[in-house]
Amino acid sequence: MRLIRCFPYAFLLILPFTGFSQKESKKNPYRFYSLKLHSGSHFYTGTELKEKLKNGYASIEVRTGWQAAGKAPWQQEHLNPSYGIGWYSGYVGDIDIFGNPHALFGFITFPVIKKRRNTLQVEPALGLTYNLKPYNVDHNAINDAIGSKFAVYFALHAGGKYQLNREMDLLYGLDLTHFSNGRTVTPNLGLNMMGFSAGFRYNYNALQRKVDNSIYPTKLLEARPQLPPGRSPRRIRSNSLAVYQAIGTVQNKDDAGTNHRYITSSTVVEYQHSFNTKHGFSAGLDAFLDYSARDTAEFVKNKDAMTVFFPGLHAGYDFQFWRLAIRLQIGANLSAVGREIKGNTFIRPAVRYLVNKRLYAQVGLKTFNGATADWVEAGFGFRFYHKEN
Repeated sequence: MRLIRCFPYAFLLILPFTGFSQKESKKNPYRFYSLKLHSGSHFYTGTELKEKLKNGYASIEVRTGWQAAGKAPWQQEHLNPSYGIGWYSGYVGDIDIFGNPHALFGFITFPVIKKRRNTLQVEPALGLTYNLKPYNVDHNAINDAIGSKFAVYFALHAGGKYQLNREMDLLYGLDLTHFSNGRTVTPNLGLNMMGFSAGFRYNYNALQRKVDNSIYPTKLLEARPQLPPGRSPRRIRSNSLAVYQAIGTVQNKDDAGTNHRYITSSTVVEYQHSFNTKHGFSAGLDAFLDYSARDTAEFVKNKDAMTVFFPGLHAGYDFQFWRLAIRLQIGANLSAVGREIKGNTFIRPAVRYLVNKRLYAQVGLKTFNGATADWVEAGFGFRFYHKEN
């Protein structure tokens, strides 16, 4: 059942990378495999697991994908990014408490600066963590970090690659890794890990076997495309008004280890503006429904004023590439009861995928009281007004 609850979110996370793969596998010969090792420390916000997490973590990951050839304008604007899919396996602490987590994810690598053989880059990755050992009131009651066998996998890498020879790169950098299910299942303090990584990437040209596949080829194709000198984002003026509807499902702390659940809803009317093909702005009104709020009112003075409806407003920034946008929105709760229960502010990090100019799919995390996870939301938006010039 918990896998079924996670599947809609996992499907929306994987969908954009599936589109990448189908398109690039037909056109792009520049492929690669990479292997990285990770190690570091936990940033745990609770108290029960400090002793179990004191030895840090270690993990391994393998990736495969494509490096953009620079044929599309968006690829040139982002210095020929790389993208693909990967698999993660890690030791995060006592396996009797946390299990042996694995993850499947999609990623994209944005080169930032190239200096001779060295390229500095940023890599976000998003996917699904599985094989966790969750909280159990009888057998694993100490685990207040993870309440489900499945969680969202998020990683952010900042580092670089150093070109060793024609095919091989040395990879290095700093990583932030996060496992959380966004209160889909409780408890959910989550696992936050930060440390170092190092590895290698093997680049090759898939057309080489068609041109000269001998053991000692006399005709060699380039294993990777050259990074373009950099192209400014195309200036556009895009304005749209959209309605976005998303749903989620949550548990409260007292529901840990049970099947007791609540439905949440986010209805948003939003103005979206793109300054160019990279950067955009959004602002809108939010109508949140959270039926779990009636049972989280122990710290509310006036329980008679309890409601499941919480109005809000938000503004945010969109980082755009291909049909995707990485969105970060910051909002405020408008009602007095909303501020009392949910705090003054909320944050919504999200990923948006444009199905066409009118319709988009989006998955994100709505928080409360600053950055505390409130619920994972997934849904669709419709631009009832859209003009571009």
